[in-house]
Amino acid sequence: MPAPFRLIWSDAALRYLEQLHERAPGQAEAVVNAMEWMADSGFSLGAEVRPGRHYWPVPPQGVYYAERRTALYVESILDVRRRHTRRP
Repeated sequence: MPAPFRLIWSDAALRYLEQLHERAPGQAEAVVNAMEWMADSGFSLGAEVRPGRHYWPVPPQGVYYAERRTALYVESILDVRRRHTRRP
């Protein structure tokens, strides 16, 4: 069984979690629980969206994180319902 990862949150991710907790505490808790579970499991389960950067859905939130040797570094969280697609 793989060793657990340390879980590190960026300042931006923590700010977003605080704001999310104010308006939707259940969603904030789901994000924290999902990332703690992943770190504890020792597996990086998210889809690689570009080299070194992964995405893990926690609907309706999406979590972007990087695997850094023995740590999962949560870079950002976003509400995927508010994501805008770019048009050419």
